[in-house]
Amino acid sequence: MYAIQATDITKDYGKGNVLHGVSYRVPTGQIAALLGPNGAGKTTLIEILEGHRGRTSGRLSVLGLDPGDRRDFARLRRRMSVVLQQTMLEPGMSVRDILRRHASYYPDPLDIDDVLAQVDLVDKRSALVKSLSDGMRRRLDLALALTGRPELLFLDEPTTGLDPVSRRRIRALVAELRDSGTTVVLTSHDLAEVQELADRVDVIRGGEFIASGTPDELVRGSAAFTVVEFADPGVAAERLPEGAALVNGRVRIQTKEQDAVVRRLQEWAEREKTEINGLTVVPPSLDDAYIAMLETEKAE
Repeated sequence: MYAIQATDITKDYGKGNVLHGVSYRVPTGQIAALLGPNGAGKTTLIEILEGHRGRTSGRLSVLGLDPGDRRDFARLRRRMSVVLQQTMLEPGMSVRDILRRHASYYPDPLDIDDVLAQVDLVDKRSALVKSLSDGMRRRLDLALALTGRPELLFLDEPTTGLDPVSRRRIRALVAELRDSGTTVVLTSHDLAEVQELADRVDVIRGGEFIASGTPDELVRGSAAFTVVEFADPGVAAERLPEGAALVNGRVRIQTKEQDAVVRRLQEWAEREKTEINGLTVVPPSLDDAYIAMLETEKAE
């Protein structure tokens, strides 16, 4: 089952296509991250999926409806929610009142106290929006999105600018939403966040998808290296292991074959009659893979 099925979507603003016949599918009940540099077509695609921008051609089904159809869009608005990176919350309203007003837009909204408990804002129900911290406001954004019991949630940069505690709370909440069956489309520049949360990742560049898969699949298939480091043993530069460089007092080797490198290091240390101290093996992250992906595409 797919919450989103888009086939051969194009978008032409009159100066050429921004989207070049892209196809995109999001399985129901998963967190799907959509990544891409500025100008890649990511925002255009998201707005088409949300029904806020029309497509030039292609077929599209979101929760079984076409967001480009006016009647379908009206029905979709009751089944999906959008949390933008920046929202306008009336500073003089209380948390309870702003949620109560929002709940009135839906036929079967969640109980306000239940929503507040879900986002850990129960003790702030009477507080004015202007008195909330940035992290609390972001949780209120999510509370508003959850009030209508959405089957699909579009989530843009959910933790940008927040402190570590707030980031952790929001990430946990997003994971809970997925576990409860809500489909989430996530856009974020925080690749550690994407790697932690996303079930699948799609990378768009120049109006076309250049990579798709789980975070681990994208890392394994990328040109990014594992970094093996250890403390400078004090040997002459020409005696360092093959492919090694001295960086900030540590010997560094970049490799795609970490196990083989570690074995060779042990053999090298025995030959040199030295010790390997402070050995670290840091595999590539999704951030490393993403940068390598974009650099490879640029070079081509």
